[in-house]
Amino acid sequence: MSDLSYKLAELRPALRPLAESAAWVASFVIANAISQEPVYFLILLLVLGSDVLDTSDKSKGLFRDFIAGSITAILSLAINDQLGLAVGAVVAVTAVARLLQKLA
Repeated sequence: MSDLSYKLAELRPALRPLAESAAWVASFVIANAISQEPVYFLILLLVLGSDVLDTSDKSKGLFRDFIAGSITAILSLAINDQLGLAVGAVVAVTAVARLLQKLA
């Protein structure tokens, strides 16, 4: 492997959460623009459900759900979307509660 490949391999763990967060923001904005918010909320809840039911010790998915729920709540607050605020808050709180339960 070249020196560039090694540097990219070192950066990958740091860049992945940023890319996932950017993807959640982009999908929320796109879903909002084409009036398909219920589809976005359904996907958000399905991903949370699969991460909550996951029995492994990994908590990366729950952390991602917390970030996605928080970003959804913040963006919904900014555009005055009550449903988005409620769904985002529920996802964020549920992810944090499950994270704390796994850590205990």
